[in-house]
Amino acid sequence: MPSSTHHVAPNPEGGWSVHRHGGQRASRHFATKQAAEAYGRRVSFNQQTVLIIHHEDGSETSSGDPSSDHPKARRKTSTSDR
Repeated sequence: MPSSTHHVAPNPEGGWSVHRHGGQRASRHFATKQAAEAYGRRVSFNQQTVLIIHHEDGSETSSGDPSSDHPKARRKTSTSDR
């Protein structure tokens, strides 16, 4: 996975964290997933990275670019999405 990604993932100590792929520490911690996603989208857009959002179990729920015409866009598709 490229280093130009940010992740919204559950924090083992509770809440949600936003971190850059490969980073040692989280950029920021949040009590709710919704707040973490909002922050992650802003950071991802400003830094032109791909944002990966995870389920509570750590698996990826979705990934996408901060804007629809972003050059680093990466969208996951599956037959269940169609």
